Amino acid sequence: MTRRLCGESHYSAALLAVAGYGLPGGTRAFPSAPLPDPEWDALLVAAKAHRVLGPLRAAVDAGALPVTGAQRQQARGAHRAVLLRVLSLERHLVALHDMLDVLDVECRVLKGSAHAHLDYPEPALRSFIDLDLLFRPEDFGRAVSVLSAAGFTRILAEPRPGFDRRFDKGTTLRGKGFEIDLHRTFVLGPWGVRVNIDDLWDSGEEFTVGGRTLVALSAPNRFLHACYHAALGDWPLRLGSLRDVAQLLPTSLDVLGRARAWGVQAVVAAAVADATRLLGLPAVVPLQSWAGGYAPTRRESRWLGLHTRAEKTFAAQAVATLPVLPGVRDKAAYLRALILPDARYTAGRHSSVLSRVRFGVREALRGRGQG
Repeated sequence: MTRRLCGESHYSAALLAVAGYGLPGGTRAFPSAPLPDPEWDALLVAAKAHRVLGPLRAAVDAGALPVTGAQRQQARGAHRAVLLRVLSLERHLVALHDMLDVLDVECRVLKGSAHAHLDYPEPALRSFIDLDLLFRPEDFGRAVSVLSAAGFTRILAEPRPGFDRRFDKGTTLRGKGFEIDLHRTFVLGPWGVRVNIDDLWDSGEEFTVGGRTLVALSAPNRFLHACYHAALGDWPLRLGSLRDVAQLLPTSLDVLGRARAWGVQAVVAAAVADATRLLGLPAVVPLQSWAGGYAPTRRESRWLGLHTRAEKTFAAQAVATLPVLPGVRDKAAYLRALILPDARYTAGRHSSVLSRVRFGVREALRGRGQG
């Protein structure tokens, strides 16, 4: 069964060239002359949304992307602004790390800063707008308590006590001017259940920010997480996430065994094939050839389909999660938390159990493309 592809028509030719700029063997061509101002303005907006202002600035500075003098200044100004945001976030990251370390709460840094310092030739090429931290399931509640005591506010309450630790992807806390995504696993839904959480807590890989040594996932786990984020994140696909996959491809030769052990080959194949196709890359790594020929099963295509649509919903992912949970007790606890959550979780959203069930059914059908 084939999977739904994200077409090139979702992006301008210039944006695709920017997203792949600097990657070995990339074939996406830049325009031969400066873009008209309306097209340039649209490119700047899209590059920011897709987290590729770094490659845009690099292409402009190298002369690969022809621009006017005014456009060059705009590219530099936009990149400078996002780097100031990144520097501010990294100061917060260091402070959070120190606070958690004092209280003996272990974490791993995910995505943004970890990718920037470990996987890109220059950290300035990889921008981000929030912080992502991974916690062990048994430490999750304590991490939320510590950060809440420090002034962060949880955006959405836990459905029932223990739901975060047992079932959820994580939660988001809001601070002054930024957010922290706390993770237990990579994603909601059945693909998240398939992640072997113990594998995420191997030795990891260290990097330095502001004189502090932080710990990211190991390179194989960063690659798997990048594949999850690229294939199961935004729709249309975010080009910056595909760029993360491409940056890690040369180190991915030993990752397929872990993907098979987890049963997530379809996620890896989708992310690698899409990065190769949309960024215009040659298939020089064996994993790329494997990904291009991978045929997902009907169930894998159905699970991927929960994410390959703009109308993806939590309810559809929740319904798909239930059958893959281990054991009757877990299934019962999960279902009870979703149908009969605590009042704090439903406050201001649902007036009764019946209204919540009706809403959930509508959202589940919409998220499966049947609404």
